[in-house]
Amino acid sequence: MCGITGIVTQDRNDIGRLLVMCSRKLTYRGYDSVGVAAVHRGKVYLKKDVGTIDEVDARLGLSKMPGDRGIAQLRWATYGAPTQVNAQPHYGCTEEFYGAHNGNLHNYYEYRQELIETGHTVRSWNDGELCVHAVDKYYEQTGDMFEAVRLSTRDLKGAFAYAVGRADTQEIYAVKMGSSLVAGVAPTETIVSSDLPSILPLTNRVVYLDDGEMVVLRPDSVKVYRVEDGKELNRPVQVSNVDPHAAEKGGFPHFMLKEINEQPQVARDVMGLLHSNESEEWLRLIEDASHIYLVACGSSYNAGIVGTYYFNRLAGIPVTPAIGGQFIPMYARTLTEDSLCILVSQSGETKDILNVLKLVKREGLGKTLGVLNVIGSSLMFGADAYIPMGCGYEVSVPATKTYFSQTVIFADLAARLGARNGMLDQSEADRFVSALRDDLPRLTQETIDRTGILAKNLAPTLMGEHDLYCLGYGLTDGVAREGALKIKEICYNHCEGMYSSEFKHGPLSIVTDNYPVIFVTTTEDSWMVINHINEVACRGGRAIIVGEHEDSLTPYVKSKTDYLVVPKSEVLINPILDVIPLQLLSYFLSVDLGINPDLPRNLSKTLTVD
Repeated sequence: MCGITGIVTQDRNDIGRLLVMCSRKLTYRGYDSVGVAAVHRGKVYLKKDVGTIDEVDARLGLSKMPGDRGIAQLRWATYGAPTQVNAQPHYGCTEEFYGAHNGNLHNYYEYRQELIETGHTVRSWNDGELCVHAVDKYYEQTGDMFEAVRLSTRDLKGAFAYAVGRADTQEIYAVKMGSSLVAGVAPTETIVSSDLPSILPLTNRVVYLDDGEMVVLRPDSVKVYRVEDGKELNRPVQVSNVDPHAAEKGGFPHFMLKEINEQPQVARDVMGLLHSNESEEWLRLIEDASHIYLVACGSSYNAGIVGTYYFNRLAGIPVTPAIGGQFIPMYARTLTEDSLCILVSQSGETKDILNVLKLVKREGLGKTLGVLNVIGSSLMFGADAYIPMGCGYEVSVPATKTYFSQTVIFADLAARLGARNGMLDQSEADRFVSALRDDLPRLTQETIDRTGILAKNLAPTLMGEHDLYCLGYGLTDGVAREGALKIKEICYNHCEGMYSSEFKHGPLSIVTDNYPVIFVTTTEDSWMVINHINEVACRGGRAIIVGEHEDSLTPYVKSKTDYLVVPKSEVLINPILDVIPLQLLSYFLSVDLGINPDLPRNLSKTLTVD
């Protein structure tokens, strides 16, 4: 998740120091490279490289760069590997223009080609450079920087924000088109940034922007305009009382809660990435395979179980889910040159997954398709192709938004493959993909808002429980397993996730009075799940239900607290939403138990050992 900072000063010459100081406050967002563009005596000087801000500063002297205005950027790679040339900021066609962005341009490939064909000098494979070129393009047509910035947004598709300037103009311009952006007014400088923490070292007087707005920074003023028509907006300066350290978490007490709340944006971003020009290669790899294995660990494996149901239901494609460490002893000898291994790893460095990758490459046994979040990881470079999760940095050890992204990826691919092979009518596929793109972000936010309160009320009633089950059926099988994993990870309570119809084959013996069992369901499966709830209820157990409201389910909960109701939606979107109340329940229970959910004991974010 990139972070940009732009500063315009009055009669100062230490812009490098200011930009580095403020940008350090964005390091929590995660990044792989850093750079500074500084304007000194009418010339733009640009330095950037791969590494931490301290490493690159020591190597290139970022903080010593003179100037009175400039832009810094911490880059989390999505388009283009983490290299010096792909690091931001970027020049335009000439070194007159400079700029950087945060977010993703969904039309990156086609727009890059269009710019090249019309004579632009595009130096990198990073989508942020295209923002600068888009302004460059319209400045050439209009000769007006304000209009060039405003018109540039017509060419750029996606969720993004960017800051840009020219060597011969005092101002820095920035636009907010889906990614975060906030401005600040200090006594001798103005600032714009991706997030509040980098504003606060200079000032607590801030100006908040909405999507579709642009801001013009001058040494003594910050003015806000509507992108659509260029109309100036009356946006008052507000005084922020947010603690700088709390600001790094977006005002949330923990990164886990912040990342749960970022899932609506993840839904927007990942759908844009999935419909890039590269997606044809991913679809063909799956279509050409004689047998497909979906190999993953932990939360990624749970997402893979959900994905397996999607591939069957929407595309009629059999996929074998496999735990990374089990794959070689269970399936290695079944691989052929026509096999495909879909390898899923948030970090792209999971040792069990890389072991499978090495086996496939060494023996020439088929192809590999990586699904990963960290661009520049071993899985990215080793796989035949890769799909980015588009989640930005996930700080908290428990996976939330990365699991969410994976389920969306599998649902979207399955629907498009189903349309291609005739399992779905094109209209059916289009309707479902449109629901993922247009409805899922809103439904995700509604689910967070609605079930957050319910989960917070439910959590205290489970504080004395040290053992429980979380059961799913059909599409919610993997969802239930993920919910159970979250409770184990951050509450230190034993919670077993399993298929609900299997519960009567042994585990039912554990049920006594008020023994808690969580049931996760969709409306099409609730008729069956009611049977499994009855098996628990008639033995005195406590049923807790996650799913849409259904009159047929309400008699089975002893209290309204025990029904975590998600919004009504397309039945195949429901499993994506159902995980959110389970994430929230585990979070609130962890906090109630006095545990830091971001740093559960004995666990690591990236497992690089066997």
